[in-house]
Amino acid sequence: MVPSTQSVEGPAAILVPCQESGSLGCEIVRRAVGLVAAATPEVTVMAPDLSPRGSHSFVVAVDGSSSCQASMALRRWGVRPGAVVSAPAVLARTGLLRPGGDVRARVGELTQTLAAAISKALEGALEEARRRRHYREQMTSVLERFQGIWTKVEALPSPDGPAPLAESAPIELLAKRARNLFVKFDEIVPPAAWAEPHDLFQDALLCIAYACEGWIAGDAARWEQNLEKARLQIRPLLRRLV
Repeated sequence: MVPSTQSVEGPAAILVPCQESGSLGCEIVRRAVGLVAAATPEVTVMAPDLSPRGSHSFVVAVDGSSSCQASMALRRWGVRPGAVVSAPAVLARTGLLRPGGDVRARVGELTQTLAAAISKALEGALEEARRRRHYREQMTSVLERFQGIWTKVEALPSPDGPAPLAESAPIELLAKRARNLFVKFDEIVPPAAWAEPHDLFQDALLCIAYACEGWIAGDAARWEQNLEKARLQIRPLLRRLV
Protein backbone atom coordinates (compact mmCIF):
# COMPACT_ATOMS: atom_id res chain seq x y z
CA MET A 1 0.00 0.00 0.00
CA VAL A 2 1.06 3.59 -0.65
CA PRO A 3 1.27 5.72 2.54
CA SER A 4 -1.07 8.67 2.98
CA THR A 5 -0.02 11.54 0.73
CA GLN A 6 -0.83 14.16 3.34
CA SER A 7 2.32 15.70 4.78
CA VAL A 8 3.02 18.21 7.48
CA GLU A 9 5.06 21.09 6.14
CA GLY A 10 8.13 21.80 8.21
CA PRO A 11 10.02 25.08 8.23
CA ALA A 12 11.11 26.36 4.84
CA ALA A 13 14.59 27.01 6.23
CA ILE A 14 16.48 26.45 9.46
CA LEU A 15 18.95 28.92 10.95
CA VAL A 16 21.55 27.50 13.32
CA PRO A 17 23.52 30.18 15.21
CA CYS A 18 26.69 29.57 17.21
CA GLN A 19 26.02 28.68 20.81
CA GLU A 20 26.07 31.24 23.61
CA SER A 21 29.74 31.52 24.53
CA GLY A 22 29.65 34.91 26.17
CA SER A 23 31.72 36.50 23.40
CA LEU A 24 30.59 39.68 21.66
CA GLY A 25 30.78 37.93 18.29
CA CYS A 26 28.26 35.29 19.34
CA GLU A 27 26.05 37.96 20.87
CA ILE A 28 25.94 39.79 17.53
CA VAL A 29 25.21 36.52 15.71
CA ARG A 30 22.29 35.68 17.97
CA ARG A 31 20.87 39.20 17.67
CA ALA A 32 21.17 39.09 13.87
CA VAL A 33 19.58 35.63 13.67
CA GLY A 34 16.73 36.87 15.86
CA LEU A 35 16.12 39.81 13.54
CA VAL A 36 16.03 37.58 10.46
CA ALA A 37 13.76 35.01 12.10
CA ALA A 38 11.35 37.71 13.27
CA ALA A 39 11.13 39.15 9.76
CA THR A 40 10.88 35.78 7.99
CA PRO A 41 8.03 33.56 9.23
CA GLU A 42 9.23 30.67 7.04
CA VAL A 43 12.44 30.40 9.06
CA THR A 44 12.95 28.44 12.28
CA VAL A 45 15.94 28.82 14.61
CA MET A 46 17.34 25.54 15.97
CA ALA A 47 20.26 24.30 18.02
CA PRO A 48 22.67 22.01 16.14
CA ASP A 49 21.57 18.87 17.98
CA LEU A 50 17.91 19.50 17.13
CA SER A 51 18.52 19.90 13.39
CA PRO A 52 17.57 17.08 10.98
CA ARG A 53 20.52 14.84 10.23
CA GLY A 54 21.88 14.47 6.72
CA SER A 55 22.64 16.93 3.94
CA HIS A 56 20.10 19.76 3.83
CA SER A 57 20.11 22.73 1.46
CA PHE A 58 17.65 24.52 3.76
CA VAL A 59 19.94 24.55 6.82
CA VAL A 60 22.05 27.71 7.17
CA ALA A 61 24.76 27.84 9.86
CA VAL A 62 26.04 31.13 11.30
CA ASP A 63 29.53 30.98 12.82
CA GLY A 64 30.42 33.55 15.47
CA SER A 65 34.18 33.01 15.54
CA SER A 66 36.87 30.47 14.71
CA SER A 67 36.36 28.96 18.17
CA CYS A 68 32.55 29.03 18.10
CA GLN A 69 31.30 27.48 14.87
CA ALA A 70 27.72 26.36 14.39
CA SER A 71 28.79 24.70 11.13
CA MET A 72 31.29 22.49 12.98
CA ALA A 73 28.72 21.59 15.65
CA LEU A 74 26.28 20.62 12.91
CA ARG A 75 28.79 18.40 11.17
CA ARG A 76 29.61 16.65 14.45
CA TRP A 77 25.88 16.02 14.82
CA GLY A 78 25.69 14.57 11.31
CA VAL A 79 24.28 17.56 9.42
CA ARG A 80 25.86 19.06 6.33
CA PRO A 81 24.39 22.59 6.05
CA GLY A 82 23.50 24.07 2.70
CA ALA A 83 25.20 27.37 3.52
CA VAL A 84 27.53 28.78 6.16
CA VAL A 85 27.72 32.47 7.09
CA SER A 86 30.93 33.50 8.82
CA ALA A 87 30.22 36.52 11.02
CA PRO A 88 33.93 37.51 11.29
CA ALA A 89 34.31 37.43 7.48
CA VAL A 90 31.10 39.39 6.88
CA LEU A 91 31.89 42.02 9.48
CA ALA A 92 35.54 42.34 8.45
CA ARG A 93 34.44 43.34 4.96
CA THR A 94 32.44 46.27 6.36
CA GLY A 95 35.54 48.07 7.62
CA LEU A 96 33.79 48.65 10.94
CA LEU A 97 36.11 46.40 12.92
CA ARG A 98 39.13 48.63 13.22
CA PRO A 99 41.94 47.88 15.67
CA GLY A 100 41.37 49.81 18.85
CA GLY A 101 37.81 50.74 17.89
CA ASP A 102 34.89 50.47 20.29
CA VAL A 103 33.02 47.49 18.87
CA ARG A 104 30.23 47.70 21.45
CA ALA A 105 29.38 51.17 20.22
CA ARG A 106 28.68 49.64 16.80
CA VAL A 107 26.79 46.51 17.87
CA GLY A 108 23.53 47.70 16.33
CA GLU A 109 25.16 48.51 13.01
CA LEU A 110 27.11 45.26 12.96
CA THR A 111 23.98 43.29 13.79
CA GLN A 112 22.07 44.84 10.89
CA THR A 113 24.97 44.13 8.51
CA LEU A 114 25.17 40.50 9.57
CA ALA A 115 21.39 40.11 9.38
CA ALA A 116 21.48 41.29 5.77
CA ALA A 117 24.16 38.70 4.95
CA ILE A 118 22.14 35.94 6.62
CA SER A 119 19.02 36.94 4.66
CA LYS A 120 21.05 36.77 1.46
CA ALA A 121 22.28 33.28 2.31
CA LEU A 122 18.69 32.20 2.97
CA GLU A 123 17.42 33.25 -0.46
CA GLY A 124 18.40 29.99 -2.15
CA ALA A 125 16.96 27.84 0.62
CA LEU A 126 13.68 29.74 0.66
CA GLU A 127 13.34 29.60 -3.12
CA GLU A 128 13.93 25.85 -3.10
CA ALA A 129 11.34 25.48 -0.32
CA ARG A 130 8.80 27.45 -2.35
CA ARG A 131 9.44 25.21 -5.37
CA ARG A 132 8.90 22.14 -3.23
CA ARG A 133 5.71 23.53 -1.77
CA HIS A 134 4.37 24.34 -5.24
CA TYR A 135 5.32 20.86 -6.45
CA ARG A 136 3.55 19.24 -3.52
CA GLU A 137 0.42 21.25 -4.31
CA GLN A 138 0.53 20.14 -7.95
CA MET A 139 1.14 16.53 -6.99
CA THR A 140 -1.74 16.23 -4.53
CA SER A 141 -4.38 15.40 -7.15
CA VAL A 142 -1.89 13.31 -9.15
CA LEU A 143 -1.09 11.13 -6.16
CA GLU A 144 -4.77 10.75 -5.36
CA ARG A 145 -5.31 9.41 -8.88
CA PHE A 146 -2.29 7.16 -8.49
CA GLN A 147 -3.58 5.83 -5.16
CA GLY A 148 -6.85 4.78 -6.83
CA ILE A 149 -4.95 2.86 -9.51
CA TRP A 150 -2.32 1.35 -7.24
CA THR A 151 -4.75 0.07 -4.61
CA LYS A 152 -6.70 -1.89 -7.23
CA VAL A 153 -3.62 -3.21 -9.02
CA GLU A 154 -1.92 -4.42 -5.84
CA ALA A 155 -5.10 -6.18 -4.75
CA LEU A 156 -5.12 -8.40 -7.85
CA PRO A 157 -4.12 -12.04 -7.38
CA SER A 158 -1.27 -13.47 -9.42
CA PRO A 159 -2.63 -14.43 -12.87
CA ASP A 160 -3.33 -18.06 -13.66
CA GLY A 161 -3.86 -18.13 -17.39
CA PRO A 162 -5.37 -15.49 -19.72
CA ALA A 163 -8.17 -13.47 -18.15
CA PRO A 164 -11.72 -13.78 -19.50
CA LEU A 165 -13.01 -10.72 -21.35
CA ALA A 166 -15.27 -9.68 -18.47
CA GLU A 167 -12.35 -9.65 -16.06
CA SER A 168 -9.83 -8.08 -18.43
CA ALA A 169 -11.91 -4.97 -19.26
CA PRO A 170 -11.47 -3.23 -15.87
CA ILE A 171 -7.75 -4.12 -15.84
CA GLU A 172 -7.33 -2.62 -19.31
CA LEU A 173 -8.91 0.53 -17.88
CA LEU A 174 -6.37 0.58 -15.04
CA ALA A 175 -3.55 0.27 -17.57
CA LYS A 176 -5.02 3.14 -19.59
CA ARG A 177 -5.29 5.31 -16.48
CA ALA A 178 -1.67 4.58 -15.57
CA ARG A 179 -0.55 5.64 -19.06
CA ASN A 180 -2.64 8.82 -18.86
CA LEU A 181 -1.05 9.65 -15.53
CA PHE A 182 2.37 9.00 -17.08
CA VAL A 183 1.59 11.78 -19.60
CA LYS A 184 0.39 14.05 -16.78
CA PHE A 185 3.82 13.83 -15.14
CA ASP A 186 5.33 15.65 -18.13
CA GLU A 187 3.23 18.71 -17.24
CA ILE A 188 4.75 19.03 -13.76
CA VAL A 189 8.28 20.35 -13.25
CA PRO A 190 9.85 19.06 -10.02
CA PRO A 191 12.46 20.91 -7.93
CA ALA A 192 15.92 20.12 -9.27
CA ALA A 193 16.81 17.90 -6.31
CA TRP A 194 13.67 15.81 -6.87
CA ALA A 195 13.98 15.39 -10.65
CA GLU A 196 15.30 11.83 -10.46
CA PRO A 197 12.63 10.53 -8.02
CA HIS A 198 10.00 12.26 -10.17
CA ASP A 199 11.27 10.46 -13.29
CA LEU A 200 11.44 7.13 -11.47
CA PHE A 201 7.85 7.50 -10.31
CA GLN A 202 6.76 8.39 -13.84
CA ASP A 203 8.48 5.29 -15.19
CA ALA A 204 6.73 3.23 -12.51
CA LEU A 205 3.41 4.17 -14.10
CA LEU A 206 4.49 2.43 -17.32
CA CYS A 207 5.54 -0.58 -15.24
CA ILE A 208 2.03 -0.67 -13.79
CA ALA A 209 0.56 -0.59 -17.28
CA TYR A 210 2.89 -3.41 -18.38
CA ALA A 211 1.98 -5.40 -15.26
CA CYS A 212 -1.70 -5.05 -16.10
CA GLU A 213 -1.05 -6.26 -19.62
CA GLY A 214 0.82 -9.26 -18.18
CA TRP A 215 -2.10 -10.00 -15.88
CA ILE A 216 -4.59 -9.90 -18.75
CA ALA A 217 -2.38 -12.20 -20.85
CA GLY A 218 -1.90 -14.58 -17.93
CA ASP A 219 1.87 -13.93 -17.96
CA ALA A 220 2.70 -14.23 -14.27
CA ALA A 221 6.39 -13.36 -14.74
CA ARG A 222 5.63 -10.12 -16.60
CA TRP A 223 2.99 -9.22 -14.02
CA GLU A 224 5.19 -9.83 -10.99
CA GLN A 225 8.41 -8.32 -12.38
CA ASN A 226 6.78 -5.07 -13.44
CA LEU A 227 4.76 -4.80 -10.24
CA GLU A 228 7.89 -5.23 -8.12
CA LYS A 229 9.79 -2.70 -10.24
CA ALA A 230 6.94 -0.22 -9.75
CA ARG A 231 7.03 -0.76 -5.97
CA LEU A 232 10.72 0.11 -5.89
CA GLN A 233 10.44 3.13 -8.16
CA ILE A 234 7.58 4.87 -6.36
CA ARG A 235 9.36 4.86 -3.00
CA PRO A 236 12.00 7.62 -3.49
CA LEU A 237 9.41 10.26 -4.38
CA LEU A 238 6.91 9.14 -1.76
CA ARG A 239 9.60 9.47 0.92
CA ARG A 240 9.89 13.13 -0.03
CA LEU A 241 6.18 13.84 -0.29
CA VAL A 242 4.70 12.01 2.68
